[in-house]
Amino acid sequence: MQDRKTPLRRLRILPIGSAAAVLFLAPALAPSPADAQVLNLLRAIGDGGSWVKLPVEEGRASYRSPALPVAGIAVDGCVRVWVGNKGAWTLRAQDLLGEAKLAVTTEPDKPVKFEFKAGFQAQLDLEVEWSESGDTDLYLWVGLALKQDPPPEESEEDERDICEPPPP
Repeated sequence: MQDRKTPLRRLRILPIGSAAAVLFLAPALAPSPADAQVLNLLRAIGDGGSWVKLPVEEGRASYRSPALPVAGIAVDGCVRVWVGNKGAWTLRAQDLLGEAKLAVTTEPDKPVKFEFKAGFQAQLDLEVEWSESGDTDLYLWVGLALKQDPPPEESEEDERDICEPPPP
């Protein structure tokens, strides 16, 4: 069994602003020009996703991003609670400027796939409930891949599972 801190020391972890927003592809960094926000979004997609950290107090966490430009992007995504986070996790996320919603209760290391098609802008509203009443940090792998239309011919060599974080 791995030490709880081992897999996270080597991976880039985004702060809450970026973390929550990545769930719906809006890199919620401190206010910056739209072109910088789009560049950060494309970087996260190019990396195949990112680890995100969300502080949980008394079994709950929430976040609302500002409205951010996402330019109609469409992606396939996957959220996976890190194996070191124990218990059940209920994630409720929605794009307040669009129709996208995600409502799921999951456990560590169980992939939750989603699709997202943005409008010109997105604004994420995220609520998290933990099966415990304590404080912790929730670590999520948020895997991302641009949706291609039509889908490319499948090749086992080229395809990476977006639900699997890259090795450390």
